[in-house]
Formats: sequence, C-alpha cells, structure tokens
Amino acid sequence: MSQLAGIRVVVLADRLVDLGAKMLSELGAEVVVSEAGDGLSPARTAAWRAELRHADKPLAELLSEADILLDDRRRTTQRPEVEALAGSNPALVHVVATGFPLGDPRPVTDLTLMAESGLMHVTGTPDAPPLRLPGEQAYALTGIQVATAALMGLAARRRIGRGQRIVVSALQAAACANYREAVMFDWTGRIGRRQGNMLVRGTSGVRQVWPCADGYVTWSMIDNPGMMRAVVAQMEAEGVAGELSDIEWEDILVAETEQATIDRWQAIVAAFFARHTRAELGQWSLTQGWGLSTIMTLPEVRESAHLKARGFFRNGLPGPLFQTHPPEVAS
Repeated sequence: MSQLAGIRVVVLADRLVDLGAKMLSELGAEVVVSEAGDGLSPARTAAWRAELRHADKPLAELLSEADILLDDRRRTTQRPEVEALAGSNPALVHVVATGFPLGDPRPVTDLTLMAESGLMHVTGTPDAPPLRLPGEQAYALTGIQVATAALMGLAARRRIGRGQRIVVSALQAAACANYREAVMFDWTGRIGRRQGNMLVRGTSGVRQVWPCADGYVTWSMIDNPGMMRAVVAQMEAEGVAGELSDIEWEDILVAETEQATIDRWQAIVAAFFARHTRAELGQWSLTQGWGLSTIMTLPEVRESAHLKARGFFRNGLPGPLFQTHPPEVAS
C-alpha cells in the first residue's frame, strides 16, 4: 500500500510548493491543485505538476475534507480568506511557504533566493561572476522542505490529535543546502568563496571532478583512511600508486596538508583515473568503498536502466528534477 494512501492534499501553487505537492503525490496522497499561480517554466511544470489533478470544487469544500494544505505565498504574505478557511478544519496540516522569513515583502525569484542564500557566492570559478545552480533549484529545495514539513505535521497529528500551521521559508530552505559555509564560518571565521573544481575543508583544497578514459567521475581525497587505502590498493595492484603507498592515512589530515603536496598526490590519482573507464571506476567504487560516482551525460540519463526501474520517467517526461528534450528540438 502507498505510504500516504487516503491522505487528501489541497495545493495553492505558485512555484514554492509545486515540487512538494508532486512528492506527496508520489507517496500515494490524493493531491488536487486549487490554484495554479503563474506556473513554472513549461518544462518544470510538466515535471513538477505532472499527474496532479485540478480541483472541481470550491476551496472551502476542499479544505473541509483535506488533511494537508500547501499554501504558496511567493507573491503575498497575507491571505486572510485562506487563513479563515484553514482554521475551520482543526485537523488540517497547513503548510505556508513564504519567500523570506517574518513576512519580508521583497520579490521572491529563484535568482534572489540563490543569491541571498549564499549559494551563488560559492558556485563557479574564482575569476568569474557568481552562478546559479542549473534549473530552478531554489524552488526545488523549498518544495523538498514543504513536503518534509507536511509529513512531520501528519506525524504530530497522529500523536496530539490535531493539525497545525507550519511556516517554511524559501530562503532558509536554500540556505540549508549551503550549510557547510555557515558551519565553516562558525568554527573558523572564514567566509567561503568560489573555488571552481576544488573542495576546501581546511588549509588546502582537493579536486572534485576528474576526467577518465571515457568521460568524468567525481571523487575527492578526504580524511577517510579506509576509503583512501581502498583506492591506493587498486593502484598498487596496477603498479601506479607511487608515493601514495607510503602514506599512513590514519596519521595525517588531508585538510591540513600543504597544497603542493596535495597537488603532487592528486597528479598520481589523475593519471590512474585517466587509464580507466567510468564503468570500471564506478564498479570498483561500489565493491571497494571508494566514495566515487560516475557523471552521466543527458542522453545517458534518459536511457538509465536504474532510473527506469525506479519509475523516474512518466509518459516520456522525466520526474521532478529535470526536463530533457528530444534531440530534434534540443538547443
């Protein structure tokens, strides 16, 4: 049985709650869209609102029967008529999604949320301007928190016997994805900056994306002795580990090693990765615990047996995270 079978969700959609509504639908809830706002891009609408039914009843009637209301307030923080209707159903879990905390009336767009959360400050290369993440990711991050809040509200209702009003801030949702920068500032006083293809954890930085024989993989040299020994063991089997064989990984901190030394070690790893395909490296990672992931191209995503088996695609359209186009219309 679906996890949310029998749960009725009403959606007032305007970008911030759209993905959350789709997630609850995927979990088995009956989801109806009472208001659609001005929508997302056509691609995102097809992915995030696919299979959601539009309501054929007045909002008052819908809310009298609903378990959850996803109330999108991207463009307004005050909706007294909705508050009154929601308040008439004491069992309702009322999730209100605003752009900024405390009713701040500033314009709410994916761009402003990306900028003010700090995500654009740390995305891109040091010599280039700030960058947004691909797609409308701030809206997606908010939708995830909206769905989480609704599920927590249901769990609380089961214990205390009544619903509640829960406010989710899109800015805070986006900032949660940038948590590492806040933690770093709290502990070290350093303000993060754009690093490009480098992950900086201490005094040095390590590479994240690597070319291999047929594409790219993502992996970082980090303070995980077991993982590092596993990678070096495979390199030793091929006779290409060099000085990495002499390192006692438990006795050092990669994050505090001099950058010149890190760069020398990474050159050895780069040569090893370049000898092998993504499939080879990915399989070793799975069986030996490397923490490495292969990077797929968009056509490969479309043909992924793993995603198809999980039911990621619907009627030729991808699920909640991307929209791809057939080759003949691709830009």
